[in-house]
Amino acid sequence: MNQSHEQLENDLKAIIQSGPISELTFYQVNPNFFEFADEGYWIIDGGLEINFPAGVVSAAFSPDLESYVIENRPFSEIYTHNNQIALHNENIAEVEKCCGLNVINAEFKSLEFEYIVDYTMRTEKEQRFVQLILELQNKSKIQIAFVDYNLEENRGPKNFSFSLMNEVLISTKKIIEI
Repeated sequence: MNQSHEQLENDLKAIIQSGPISELTFYQVNPNFFEFADEGYWIIDGGLEINFPAGVVSAAFSPDLESYVIENRPFSEIYTHNNQIALHNENIAEVEKCCGLNVINAEFKSLEFEYIVDYTMRTEKEQRFVQLILELQNKSKIQIAFVDYNLEENRGPKNFSFSLMNEVLISTKKIIEI
């Protein structure tokens, strides 16, 4: 990422507020994912791409950075492997109903992470996006967050925490506490 964190956030907001969502696509990179359509959330391993009149916003795993990112590039430019599939089913169709709606507010959450820079084990700190909440003109919201969670037998995910390494949470019926 060549631009500053603040500049990227400003660029993303300009794209998001440029007009209605024209397309929203979920991408999965392995056969297993959580789909709780009745509760309005999904946990996927790959990411998503949202198209607006002025460009695209993607939340995707970056093999180059070995973490999830939110950027103003297509999913295929961030996740460069060829094992992704676009998810299309009746449950995802509920989320696709957001197409044609304007985003009236975009709220980013960032956290500071420490990275090993090179073989000398030198570290640096960097602000990274971990969540984006889009409020649509019909007052509905889409939460996109990079998460880790606990699983118990015969139960769904719980105890969510932010993580740039694990999976993407997409929620449409409520904002899930992380």
